[in-house]
Amino acid sequence: MKRFEFSRILNFNIEESLTKMDIYIGKELKEKTGQILFFTLILFIPSFTIRVIGIILLCSAMLVNDIKNKNVELLYFLPFSKRELFLYNLMFLVLIISITSAVDKIYYNLTILEGLLAIFKTIVALLAIYGISMLFTTLGHDGFIWSIVITIADTLLGDLGSTNLNAADFNPYSLISFTKQGSMILAFLYAALICFLAYFAYVKKEG
Repeated sequence: MKRFEFSRILNFNIEESLTKMDIYIGKELKEKTGQILFFTLILFIPSFTIRVIGIILLCSAMLVNDIKNKNVELLYFLPFSKRELFLYNLMFLVLIISITSAVDKIYYNLTILEGLLAIFKTIVALLAIYGISMLFTTLGHDGFIWSIVITIADTLLGDLGSTNLNAADFNPYSLISFTKQGSMILAFLYAALICFLAYFAYVKKEG
C-alpha cells in the first residue's frame, strides 16, 4: 500500500511539473514568437559553427533576457521557482537543438550513430553557452556579450596545437573545449560543470 501511495505522489509531481513546463513554454512562445522562430531556423543550417551562433542568440532571447530586463520577477509570482525556470529553459533548448541537429543525418547521409553524435555535440555546446550566459547574467553582467567573448576564446584556445596525446604540440584544452571537443566525454563534463555552476549561482542568489 505504501509503495502504491508513493507512486501516486510521484506521478502527481511529474504531472504537475509537466503542466507547469507546458504553461511556461507556451508563455515564452507567445511572447517571443518572432525571435524564437528566427533563431530556430538558423539552427536548421547544417553547420556546427552556425549552430553555435544560433545557440548564443537563442539563449539570449530566453530566461537570460527576462532576467536582464527584470521581467523574471513576474514569473516568480505565477508561481515558478528559480529551479523550475532554469530547468524548463534548458529542457526546451535541448529539445529544439535535438530536433534541428537531426537535419545533419539527412543532409550528410549519416548513420544513426553518427546522427546521434552530431546531436550530442551540439547539446554539449548548448550546455556550456547556456551556462555561461546564465552565470554572467546572474552575476549582473551582460550574459549575451560574455557568451560571445568566451565562445570566441574557447574556439581560439581549442584550435591551438593538436588533440593527439603523443603529439609535440598537444593542447590539453582542446580535449575539453566545448567548440573543439577533442574528447566528447571530457567536453561534456566541462560543459555540464559550467551549466551546474550557473544553476547553483542562479538558484542560490537572493532576489
